Amino acid sequence: MREPIDNLEEAIALSSRDKIYSTIAKNPGLHFRELQRRAGIATGALQYHIDCLKKKHIIREEKEGKFSRFYSLRGGEVNTVLMNLLRQASVRRIVLFLMKRRRAALPQIAKEVQLSVSTTSFHLQKLLHSQVVLQKNYGKKTYFFLADKDAILQILLTYRKSFLDEMVDSFADLWEEELVR
Repeated sequence: MREPIDNLEEAIALSSRDKIYSTIAKNPGLHFRELQRRAGIATGALQYHIDCLKKKHIIREEKEGKFSRFYSLRGGEVNTVLMNLLRQASVRRIVLFLMKRRRAALPQIAKEVQLSVSTTSFHLQKLLHSQVVLQKNYGKKTYFFLADKDAILQILLTYRKSFLDEMVDSFADLWEEELVR
């Protein structure tokens, strides 16, 4: 078995590999197809280069249901649980809505993010399971709120361009305007 390459430059000497690594480093948590779209590399070639980068301990693959998400092993640590959730558009809409509120009930969240109550509930269960969202009962109503807004804010602001989402851009712009005031 070959030893991992410590020299990043040597590992990404090929332009295709460099493009894949750079895309992953700038956009942590992308799934395979999105990585393929952004890097513009054919499926077979992409899989080959990903395997090489994994063997050389440059990137890691994280399985999430039917998706594989990719992260750089060089550079800053990313909260992969949170990033995996924020990479899902519906979940991201729910989180962005809760970032603007102290707390909200399920029907209110569903209406705001334009999802059915059952779909919203499904996504909230994922967020509850990962402890990104917490719930509290007030009388007969159950309210949901974010456990750590600062961690979410840091990821949204750091990787805002990687989400390709106008909602994230609008949220980040509003948040940055508030900081200036």
